Amino acid sequence: MTTVASKLVLAVAGLAASVSGLAATAAAEVPSVTVRYDDLNLSTAAGVDQLYRRISMAAQRVCPLGDLRDLRRVQAAERCQAAALANAVNKVNSPSLAMLHAARGSRG
Repeated sequence: MTTVASKLVLAVAGLAASVSGLAATAAAEVPSVTVRYDDLNLSTAAGVDQLYRRISMAAQRVCPLGDLRDLRRVQAAERCQAAALANAVNKVNSPSLAMLHAARGSRG
């Protein structure tokens, strides 16, 4: 596995735009996090499961729930997390990871 293929960056502009009401967000303002997986063997269930957990946690970091009393922000954060998770799974391009994602109902 190459270094480029062993890292993925979750970047989410949608939450920042929807929560703050801004029409556009500068690239520098888009939250992102790098998820490394060069230490994982994606041909094993344990490796795929570990990567999925890492991606899920990264999605939660780039799309935090914030104030739980603000239902709109919570819903926006949940949509953001689901989109970030789905995009990251697609970028990895692993059938096993995609199957795990589908089995978990895109909810991490």
